Amino acid sequence: MPRLLPTTLKSSGKGVGYLVVMGGGLLMSQVHAAYRFDASFLEIGGGPGSAQVIEQVDAMSSGQIPGLYRVDIIVNEKLIDRRDLQFIKETIAQPSANGLFPCFDLSFLQGRGIKAEYLSNPTYTTNGCVLFTGAIADISYHYDFNRQRLSLEIPQAYIGPLPFAVRRQQWSDGEQVAFSNYSFSGSTSKYNDAQQNNQFASLRNGFNIGPWRLRNYSNWHKSTASPGKWQSLESYVQRDMGNWMAIATVGETSTEGDLFQSVPYRGVEIASDLDMLPEQSRGFAPVIRGIATGRSLITIRQRGYVINEQWVPSGPFALTNLYSTAGNGDLEVTIEGPSGERQQFTQSFSSVPYMLRETQQSYSIAAGQYRPSEEDAEIAKPALVQATLRRGLSTSTTVFGGTQISENYTSGLLGFARDFAGVGAISVDVTHAQSDNIGAARESLSGQSYRFRYSKSLSATHTNFSLVGYRYSTKGFYTFTEALDSQANTRWYDGAQYSHTKSSFNASVSQQFGSMGGLYVNFSKSDYWNASQSNTSVQIGYNFSIGSVNYSLGVAQSASRQSNSRSLSLSLSLPLGTPQSGKRVTVSATQDSQGSAVRSTGLSGSAYDNNALSYNVGLTQQVTQADNVTGGSIAARYNAANTIVHGGINQSADTRQLEYGIEGGVVAYKSNLMFTQPLGETNVIVSTPGAAEVAILNKSGIRTNGVGYTVVPSAQPYRKNRIALDTASLSDDTDISKLVQEVTPNRGAFSLAKFETRIGRRVLLTVIGESGQPAPFAADVQLFGIEGEPLVSAMMADNGRVYLTGVPARSELVLKVNNNRWCAQVLELPPTDQVEAAIVQMTINCAVKSKDVTSDKGILHDE
Repeated sequence: MPRLLPTTLKSSGKGVGYLVVMGGGLLMSQVHAAYRFDASFLEIGGGPGSAQVIEQVDAMSSGQIPGLYRVDIIVNEKLIDRRDLQFIKETIAQPSANGLFPCFDLSFLQGRGIKAEYLSNPTYTTNGCVLFTGAIADISYHYDFNRQRLSLEIPQAYIGPLPFAVRRQQWSDGEQVAFSNYSFSGSTSKYNDAQQNNQFASLRNGFNIGPWRLRNYSNWHKSTASPGKWQSLESYVQRDMGNWMAIATVGETSTEGDLFQSVPYRGVEIASDLDMLPEQSRGFAPVIRGIATGRSLITIRQRGYVINEQWVPSGPFALTNLYSTAGNGDLEVTIEGPSGERQQFTQSFSSVPYMLRETQQSYSIAAGQYRPSEEDAEIAKPALVQATLRRGLSTSTTVFGGTQISENYTSGLLGFARDFAGVGAISVDVTHAQSDNIGAARESLSGQSYRFRYSKSLSATHTNFSLVGYRYSTKGFYTFTEALDSQANTRWYDGAQYSHTKSSFNASVSQQFGSMGGLYVNFSKSDYWNASQSNTSVQIGYNFSIGSVNYSLGVAQSASRQSNSRSLSLSLSLPLGTPQSGKRVTVSATQDSQGSAVRSTGLSGSAYDNNALSYNVGLTQQVTQADNVTGGSIAARYNAANTIVHGGINQSADTRQLEYGIEGGVVAYKSNLMFTQPLGETNVIVSTPGAAEVAILNKSGIRTNGVGYTVVPSAQPYRKNRIALDTASLSDDTDISKLVQEVTPNRGAFSLAKFETRIGRRVLLTVIGESGQPAPFAADVQLFGIEGEPLVSAMMADNGRVYLTGVPARSELVLKVNNNRWCAQVLELPPTDQVEAAIVQMTINCAVKSKDVTSDKGILHDE
């Protein structure tokens, strides 16, 4: 008789197994939707259930079976999720090539950004699935059963900004945890017979419960000259206020530092958190406006690269959801109409700090008491109120302002920022301050500070003025902290007045020459009232490559009241061995105007999985007018799963220096204590129950501990964070069907990414029925735990064989044909010490009613 080639199993939320028998061989495959089975080819042999088997196979040949399938969901050619999705039988209103229709609820479509007017009156099936009819009839889908890929095409006209309420529902407050982020470093330096020891430690402790965050930041320092001393830097309680798109903070912290200088205080603050905006609305980007003569494709390019494409209907359009690209650069906009006609124009795009998109706004208000450091205990602690506001207007303009009010001090700020087409982005602001009780004379002074900033990228010449800033302050202008310093000084010599800032200028310019490298210039200068000498710094550098060798040439000059120096430096870096090895040799030389020179040669590289170990070995020669010293150094850093350790040794003829350090985190979660790499502000707890030493993809050194927990640090708040497991790290007895999870944590949260794991063995099982015949082809195979929990769903191949993964030592097996039970049996695996093969091969006799299986739970209950 002909052998049947393909058989596949039906997926479930707990796992998937596949079997194909070809000429007695075992192959992994899936049924193609176009395959047809002639039931007369089946050699049923008149056994029990023959008619049901024929009926089931005949139903399969007319289309796929409705049920739960694990699929990749792709929307407008972008993979957005991989999950279990219910598929129902096609309807007259929604026919399908393979007989299946995906069951999406209303929240899924809302989460794709479909505008509310299109979802105001949806049509549902009896299962509660939304049909793609009526207002959303243009949504199309294609289900590739062979690859388990579901592709949705949603017209651009349907899509708008994701409603805030929908995005808010996606955020996670995270788990209840207590944690400590620690860092300890030290050094021992010995010069001739003198020895100097330094040690420093910092702790960032916290506790999360729901949306509330309790934080304390403290540090400790000890040296040869001073005993160890702890000091608390910040202690506060914080939570997000999502409906206001803001963060509320109570305790000891510092004010916002965007418009005014950041001030430490003890009190309360409410401040906007612009990270709560949709990802494509963060940062500044202009609104692209135009008129489409028909349904048109809008293509936007920057520096020759396509950064956005959108379809728009006929008529005026305004694109407000451009991603904020790095740096500046004008945008080239192309409008391609329905008949192929094209319109092109250039949209200016430059930005400076403080700029917001049209209609966006940001605010902060803080009230409390000034909190000086312990070293400045004699300074007064007046009450302080600070408020700021920024608002994005049309024509790429942002206005902003703020005020600081305290005892003996008041200031107000007003300014604007705008992208001037063809010129660049410019911001101008002025601050007026009134300061009382200044200096020993207790004067009342007032003054102004004027600030100008400029930014522009010239695409034609690849010149970038990343930030040019100038600030001028009159003699009577004091910042809040300058005023407090001066008010505390009753001596005739007022240090605060003497070092009072008069003006400052900063510029950063870069020029790219394509394959010939790039040039950069950084310049800064500060002048002070009552001081003739300025502080000036100039850095000029040129970087280029020839083949695989990188070169860097730099010139620097600095001048201040204390010193004046110039230096010239040259370095080159070339790979050693294969590019995968990461080994590089670096040679550098620096010569300064004092006649001193430093020459060094170093070898750096990395080793182990994900480059967990990095190292550097070097030789250095220091030449001065009086001496010539040669020394060597070696340093290494290792990213372990639960900590990071680093250390190094530097030695020359008369100097020896040893440095060392360790950093990491400790997280208490439920009954688990996790030791982790250094934590970030926002983190993700990864759970693989029972699966130890599971590595996280692209995360150096991070693996689950003995009970299946670890922490992935430094997640992005209010964004989807993708956590993927490294399949190569899974043991033979571990099966995880969904290897990727996405979580969207609130700021400061420890969100949970829990992976469904099955710990068990791989089994090639042959099932024999009561009549002595093999179990029928295409029968549904279900495996349950001893408590009745579903473990595996599969489909029987010919000759009564089925391949199962994640099988525990004892489980319950049930076979169904056309939804009717064919047999049930307890499955017990032989002890592991009796089976050396990775796949257990065994045969069982399966009875219609098994005495070993209870009827009130487990496999014998019908769902």
